[in-house]
Amino acid sequence: MRIRVKRKMLMGIGGFMIPIPRMIAAKGLEKGVSGGKAKAARLLADERKVHHFIVRKMAVVTEPITARLVSEELGLELGMVENTIDKLEEMKTFLYRSDDLGIDWAYPLSLDNTGHRMTASTGERFFAA
Repeated sequence: MRIRVKRKMLMGIGGFMIPIPRMIAAKGLEKGVSGGKAKAARLLADERKVHHFIVRKMAVVTEPITARLVSEELGLELGMVENTIDKLEEMKTFLYRSDDLGIDWAYPLSLDNTGHRMTASTGERFFAA
């Protein structure tokens, strides 16, 4: 099933995507956007770089992403990457480690089968978080 999602807010319930009426969604959307902007403003340039790398990498990996992998691929100090991952996880918006080692969820992607399979315009297939 294909749903045109442009300018629509959807909520996943039991494997189905249900459109939320615009009037109901507007207030929550406004709050979510302002909260997301406030959290993003708390990130330094290298922290944002780590986050963006993790999200991009999440679309093409099958195993949780480790701090060591991020450190090696970005050429950043391991301690700085570990601290950044801790900060992002504390913010409860950007990522989650189910085993405290590897990142298996980085908004908006998940390595776990959430029931919401997505395909990027570039062909990568992943689960929506």
